Amino acid sequence: MIKKLLIILFTCSSLFSSSMFTLDNVKKLKFHFTNYTTFMKKEENESIKKLIVNKLQKEGFTFGEVDPISFVVKIKAREVAEEEYIISIFIGLAEEVTTNRENNIKTHAFTYLQDTLIESENPYEDTFEAIDYLTCQFLTAYREDNQ
Repeated sequence: MIKKLLIILFTCSSLFSSSMFTLDNVKKLKFHFTNYTTFMKKEENESIKKLIVNKLQKEGFTFGEVDPISFVVKIKAREVAEEEYIISIFIGLAEEVTTNRENNIKTHAFTYLQDTLIESENPYEDTFEAIDYLTCQFLTAYREDNQ
């Protein structure tokens, strides 16, 4: 039941193609991947990292440049029953921005955010699929902003 509700909410949230984020002129990235789960092996972590980096590079993003914007992926999970997990997945862009406050304060802020929460009995497969989907959502928003 909860899984169906999450899928419906996930689908409905993706129906609105306009993004409230501005992704103009984003090209240079630094990749940060944090996994707080216990169900993924090192090879599975590397597989997810490779998926994300390959998708971003195919779109023209470069890595290892000076003064890049950080592309952040964070995965957390909690086992709620035997072999059943609630998994939180977050992707975002973090960069240095200047505020419109007095003295134009420079700070770091997330300029793109997307996350999801899933219930899973197949945690690695579902995490991989959700990250693929969130990365595709990011790339769609990026393409729309850079047309």
